[in-house]
Amino acid sequence: MQRYVIDSSVFNKLYIDEVDRDKAQQLFIQAAAGEVILLAPDLLYLEVVNTAQRCGVPVNSVVDLLEAQKYLLDIRAVNDTERKKAIEIMASGHIKSGYPSIYDALFHAMALCNNAVFITADKRHYVKTKMLGSICLLNEL
Repeated sequence: MQRYVIDSSVFNKLYIDEVDRDKAQQLFIQAAAGEVILLAPDLLYLEVVNTAQRCGVPVNSVVDLLEAQKYLLDIRAVNDTERKKAIEIMASGHIKSGYPSIYDALFHAMALCNNAVFITADKRHYVKTKMLGSICLLNEL
């Protein structure tokens, strides 16, 4: 069964009407049908709540949405191996194109360490790290 680590940018499409919202919703439909496994570091929770506040979306409703998805999305702390991999990912950038942030790198590291694919809507991170593998843009699903 395919395992995906989803980025906050993907989860946010569940409550913000953005391009590829239907693709994000489809991932959760597939998880509900038992067709895919969805994972995310617990950082997702903080990033999603922060985005809701920034966008003027009631934070309590987004917290409720996060809680409702906990049966479809395994949100957990990153382990030591994943943290070390994230540090490696951060170093994979270039001074001209920029370095991946530790936040994006944690999501990607979780995918790399768990035989999963990191699904993101963040084209900047994708461009910086696609050579590492285990990454896909949401719009490519």
